Amino acid sequence: WFVGTKMAATTHRSGASSQPEGDNRELAQMRQVEELKMVANFTDREITRIIQIFDKLDGDQTGSISKEEIYDLPQFKHNPFLHRIVAIAFPHDTESITLKEFAQLMSIFSIRASREQKLRFAYRVYDDDDDGRISRQDLRKSIKTIVQDSMDDDFLEEVLQKVMEEADADGDGFLVFEDFSKVVMSTDIEGKLTIEF
Repeated sequence: WFVGTKMAATTHRSGASSQPEGDNRELAQMRQVEELKMVANFTDREITRIIQIFDKLDGDQTGSISKEEIYDLPQFKHNPFLHRIVAIAFPHDTESITLKEFAQLMSIFSIRASREQKLRFAYRVYDDDDDGRISRQDLRKSIKTIVQDSMDDDFLEEVLQKVMEEADADGDGFLVFEDFSKVVMSTDIEGKLTIEF
């Protein structure tokens, strides 16, 4: 029985069987799994695991998780882009997300998510100012996030210049999705954006 499944308490009459309540819970769980399968790239077993992860994060059992609670997710703990993942999961200063929204976010990290889905998510991660395109400044922030202090500023500027020259097809100073896809073509994006559940 999933802790996160919010169900009204049932009043029992003396001598009444508790079996129907158990059946109702099981039916609600099966319905919840089916609903989540419609929005996420997961098997039944993985959805069960996603629900368990969500319930663990939802310590106050509100039926939603906050930004602070998602920072406790072990699968993201050491991800240098966690701040961007959270920004994408919680758009426009949203304070919390539901199980359905959490499952949609996590489905990007499923082995069954397509390369295209993963590329589009990575593109959003690199688009630091969320304007729908990657500027030189967005790219600078992303590279600094990856390399931290291991690259001096002069070399970083050389890398940025080379990437923009090679990838910015129309020379407008921005990478659109197609430009970005070419830059990461040889990258194992599927491996980097896959989590075992």
